[in-house]
Amino acid sequence: TFNWGLVVPADKAEEVEKVLSMHEGWMRENHSLDADGKIHLVDYYVAKADEQNNIADPSQGTTGNILYLINETYVLPEGIDQHMEQGMKWEGFEQFVGTLQKYGKVLIGGGTVIQSMQ
Repeated sequence: TFNWGLVVPADKAEEVEKVLSMHEGWMRENHSLDADGKIHLVDYYVAKADEQNNIADPSQGTTGNILYLINETYVLPEGIDQHMEQGMKWEGFEQFVGTLQKYGKVLIGGGTVIQSMQ
């Protein structure tokens, strides 16, 4: 798996979402949830939410940051190597990695799923 957690100031959210949209487009071109000759995924999604001051008490409001979670789960471990090989050729690679480096708080590369309902 790849799992990335980003913390982004709200005034930078539009800029980050453009980069995430570019990544999603590239993922669609090179990856598939079906075994159709593309890099085979079990799952890919990006989620977002306002960061809460106190997750147990939403009445305390938000921090002004947006949280993003990017998840990619591959059928086989080799999918990660294929992904990285293709990614290095992608014209948006440096911008995407720069966004991860700037806003990333949790970055798991090459993780292993240890619990799943799949």
